[in-house]
Formats: sequence, C-alpha cells, structure tokens
Amino acid sequence: MNTNKTINKINTINLGIVAHVDAGKTTVTENLLYHGHVIDKIGKVDNGDTQTDTMELEKARGITIKASAISFNYKDVKINILDTPGHIDFISEVERSLSVLDGAVLVVSAVEGVQSQTKVLFNTLKKLNIPTIIFINKLDRIGANANRVYKEIRKLLSDKAVLMQTCVNEASKDVKVIDSFDSAELFNRLLDVLSELDEEILNEYLVKEYVNKELIIKKVSLYSSEGLIYPVFIGSAGLNIGTDLLLNKILNYFSINNNNGNELSGVVFKIERTASNEKKAYVRMFGGEVNVRDVIRINDETLEKVKKISSLENGRSLDGKKISCGDIGIIHGISCMKIGTVIGKKSDKLRHVSLARPTLKTKISLADGEDNHKLYMALLNLSDEDPLLELETDDSNGDIYINLFGEVQKEIIYSVLKAQYGLNIQYSNNQTIYKETVCGIGNAMMYEGQKLNMFHATVGIKVEPLERGAGLHYKSNVTTGFLPKSFQNAIEEAVFETCKYGLYGWELTDMEVTLVDSQYNSVESTPSDFRNLTPMVLMEAIDNAKTMLLEPINEFELSVPEYAISKSMFDLKMMGAEFDSPNLVGDDYVLNGLIPVENSKDYQIKIASYTEGKGIFITKFSGYRNTVFDESKICKRSVINPLNKKEYIMYKLNVIRN
Repeated sequence: MNTNKTINKINTINLGIVAHVDAGKTTVTENLLYHGHVIDKIGKVDNGDTQTDTMELEKARGITIKASAISFNYKDVKINILDTPGHIDFISEVERSLSVLDGAVLVVSAVEGVQSQTKVLFNTLKKLNIPTIIFINKLDRIGANANRVYKEIRKLLSDKAVLMQTCVNEASKDVKVIDSFDSAELFNRLLDVLSELDEEILNEYLVKEYVNKELIIKKVSLYSSEGLIYPVFIGSAGLNIGTDLLLNKILNYFSINNNNGNELSGVVFKIERTASNEKKAYVRMFGGEVNVRDVIRINDETLEKVKKISSLENGRSLDGKKISCGDIGIIHGISCMKIGTVIGKKSDKLRHVSLARPTLKTKISLADGEDNHKLYMALLNLSDEDPLLELETDDSNGDIYINLFGEVQKEIIYSVLKAQYGLNIQYSNNQTIYKETVCGIGNAMMYEGQKLNMFHATVGIKVEPLERGAGLHYKSNVTTGFLPKSFQNAIEEAVFETCKYGLYGWELTDMEVTLVDSQYNSVESTPSDFRNLTPMVLMEAIDNAKTMLLEPINEFELSVPEYAISKSMFDLKMMGAEFDSPNLVGDDYVLNGLIPVENSKDYQIKIASYTEGKGIFITKFSGYRNTVFDESKICKRSVINPLNKKEYIMYKLNVIRN
C-alpha cells in the first residue's frame, strides 16, 4: 500500500477561472491555452469550438454547465485550469473546484461590471484566502468602461484591488492596453496600497519620495501570492488583447505548487462517466503520489487497487502512470469513489466551502408513463456527478424526487436525460424544501415481546429541540458494556435514516436524539432487530414532541441608489425579510438581513428593472427559521411511516420474506 515514499516533484499551479454568467471566462481560458501553445486557434463560445465546453449541450447553449479541467505547460510550470460555470444554478460545480485551487482569475465584464454572482464568488475566494487576479474583459465592446468597473471593484469587492493597466480607444476594436507604471495616478494608487502593508515600501516612499520599480514588482508578487492584494488587469479575450500578459502574471503572482509532503493525501472533487459507464474520478493530490497498481486507502476505511490513471497533458487526457504531489489527474473504475472521497490522509490544505444548497424539490418521471427503472439508473449516475441532487424514491409507488437549484438546472437535466439516455421526462409537484424540528421533549419505549414488536430488541429514545443551525445530534446513554457496539451502531444508523422524514414529510434538524435504554437477547438478537425497531420508537417520540416547519432563508445584501431605497425597503418587508437600518456607502444605500428563499427567487431581475441595472442583490444560503404551517407545505413521504406500526411491520415482513 502506498503510504510514504520518495516522490518526484513537479511545479504546478491549479488555477480556477470564475465569473458571473456571460463575462467571457471560457474565452479567457481559450486565450490562455493559445498562449500556452495547446491550440493553434482561439475557439469561440458562439461557434461551439472551445476546448472546455465539451458537452453538446454547452455548445448549443453557449454556457458552461460542468466544471472542466485542462492542462498545459508554460515556462517549466504545469498549469491545470478549471473552467467553472457562471450561472448560479450550477454553483455546486464551482464549490467543488474552489476546494482544490492554488489561485483564481475572476473575470468581470467591462460592460456589465460587478454583478451579484461576482461578489458571491469574490467573497468566497477572499474567505478561503485563494490568491486572486481580477481580469476586466470585453474592453472592445460598446459601453465598456474599465475605470467605472474598477471603481465598482474597489467599492463592492475590495479596496486592496490595484489596477495594473490603463487603456486607450476603449469600446472599440482599436483598444490598446498601457502598463500602470506609465500612469502617475495608477502608480500612486499602487504605492498607497503597498505602503499600508509593507514598512519597507512606506519608508522608501516617505524618506526618498521615490520607490524602485523592481522593488514594487517584487512586493506586488509577494502580497498577491498571499491573497492580501488583488491585481487588476484589463483586456479583450475576444480580440486576444491583454491575455498574454495575464498568463505571465499568473506565474509571477501565484505561488508555484511544489508540495513537499510525501504522505499520501488527495481528494476527489469531480466525477464523470465514460461512454461505457465507467466512473472517472478527478483527484487533486496534496501529498505523496498515486501510481498504477498501487493499493490506496479510501476514506480511511477501504483498500482499493488503482488499475488505470489518466494524466492531463497539454490539452488532452492521456493514459498515465501516476498522479504526482500537487497535480490533478483521473483515476478510473473505482466504483466506491464519490465527490469528497479522501485518498490516504485528509489534508489540512483542503478548503471547505458551501456557497448554496438546493431549495427546490421536484418529482421527476418518464413522460410516456413507462417504468421508472431506466430513469432511476440514469439519475443515479447524475447524482454521482452532483450529490446535491439527493435522489430519493417512494417505496410505495416508485416515484422519484430530486433537489434542484432552479429552472435552468431543470432544463439542463431534461436535455441531458434526453440526449445521453434517450429518456423523455417531465417534472411535477415542485416544492420549496422545508425542514422540521421538534417543538418540545418526547419519549418512547418498546420492549421485546411487547405487542407490535416482532423484533428481538428493546429500545427507549428521547428527543429534544436544539438551537437553530445546530443540525441533528445523536448520543447514547447506554454503555457498550450493556449493549454491544454492533447493536449500538445499528440504532445510530437507523436514527439518521429515519430523521430524513418528519411528521410533515420533511427532514428533521436542530434536534438531539438520545438512546436512553436498550436491552438485547443474547441468543436471538441481531443488529437488524435494532435497525428495524428503532424507527417505530423514534417516530413515536417525535410524534409525542410534535414538530414545527422551518423555511429556508438566505442572507442578503442589497445595494441600491438613494432614489430606490424606499421602494426596496417596502419590497423586502412584503417578502418577509428581516434587515438592519440602511447604511450609506458612497452614493448607494446598503441593506443587510435575512429573507425567505421562496419569496425572493426573482427579485434580482425586479431590482435591475427599477434601478436601471444599478442595484445589486446578493444572497447566500443561511439556514432555516420557523415558519407558519399550511397544508400546501406538507411533503408526501416516499417511505413507509413507522408511526403506522401495523403497516410498517407488514412492510418489514414482506422485505424479510423477499
């Protein structure tokens, strides 16, 4: 088994290209590949001939749906690029990419400027301390204004953003980029930012009133690599202007990754399938290396032999022998690998990020009414690629449900199932995803031999509420000396499985479940007895405590011009938002607070309309809060309810017989 061994190190940068939708990030990626001599011609999204939008659906729609990985070598450094989706419905793809990055290029349109998605992405990059270069794109487009967008970046993103270039002939095909050192205004701005961070620069500035250019370049590189300043470059990827310099600055401003760790450590961040349905796991190595024929430990439990590896090399995926420390590669055919699977030891360099959670639940079925088995198998593959789909089936009638972010994702799944699997599907019963929690303390107990207990087990359970955001907790007051560990494990597994459905059909949260008593029959008891009995006892305890509904809420930040603040506050109150008093920031008012997801799905479009595009509405999933119950919010259970003990036992008897 591969544990510790001497490895050959390579110099790598794992680079993310992120942006709001339609900022031109895929074209920026094409430019980088062109300057890295991977391609001879820069592809166009509109023509469907880009390197990273490989799905037919991406080519047809002109948008990135799946994060894609591609690699090239430049000046003795291997650069692995992750081109990520820009649409908010595919934010989970972005999350998984951010977790393995060494640096990022945030692309902003010189026409549209900073958008809601731009700020969400930047705030996350900043929180994770991912070094970031900002690239203002589309300087050639009518309405482009780099200075206006730079001011927005400083105001809305960070005052540590430093513009490194200026331009002439903006908003035309004749646009030309000029170095910042030729502009006194930009040069002084750069000195101001560096002086706040560096005493050497400050002393040079105060004593000599002159700072050496080479020293400035050195300091910009240092603080950029530490994520303390954000260099801003400008250009037009569509005209191949400014992207050659951007590529060189990526090497200068990001730390070259040549990890020293020899202990095996990696993570799976992306899953794909081949035409023959073989699983492909994209792995970022933080330490050690994985070789073909190595036996590796997965999630600190399973041992698996690596039979095939693909390497990312100069725009192609090729058969490889190993994935080296710091690099990204593909391991084929290990079925137990999922997104988040840890190889070897879990690295403290792995970043944990959660930008959003799905808030829409929908029933999905074949339009022609055929058996759903083929659909289920296809969705099983899709849920491997995106675990947040949270595929579930109804035990009583075979209905299938998935969780989604929004309408665009629904359309994409519809198209993927039709194009790749030949399935014509339909959606129904769309619902916002609520949750439940108990109102008070509830207890229940069932003894072996008691009426309606056909299992060789005794279980007593108490449930009680926890504060909002605490999640679901389980503890046992029964020692393993009194109840063997295998029985205890069976009870715990059953608790978490049963809590997926409360009294109103929604997942239970913010609750503590305690095993208060349990007994077993040393001759006949098995773990299955405890696994089967626990749901009846737990649901009885929950029913005794009763439950309340919780609605999903977002944190929000709303920035609008002064003339729109009254209307905005009225709208927010009508949508059930909670917010603080507005703050005047520059010429705009900014409001922060919490708002129900259900009531605010399309509010950004409305804001853009009444502020002429000047208003920005940024939301981030925040959790759940109490809400008023009504019948429309009930979710039909997809499994037998253990509260109906007779029906549950009949179901279990049938399962046991089968």
